Amino acid sequence: MFATHDNVEHLALIEQVVGPFPRRMLKRAKNTHLVSDAFDSMGAHRMERKLPPESLAYVKRIGSLESLTHGADTWFLRLLRRILVTDPDERATARECLRKL
Repeated sequence: MFATHDNVEHLALIEQVVGPFPRRMLKRAKNTHLVSDAFDSMGAHRMERKLPPESLAYVKRIGSLESLTHGADTWFLRLLRRILVTDPDERATARECLRKL
């Protein structure tokens, strides 16, 4: 789903599929250089300015989680949405997901 070896492209892919990173996470990041390079002061990814044209086209082609699952069962999509939350404080645990089954 996030097939790349480039850090900035990886962050752009995650945002494209899962959604934007919470600003509080960006502020807590240890790699401040990468964050300041990849995101603007409002927390929006600068993919149009930072990625080469072929990388940008690749990221844009990926689409959202809904488009990647091709109309999968709504239960499965809800499960993916709960486990692919970027903020670990908000992400569902395995135990929570199993309880919902």
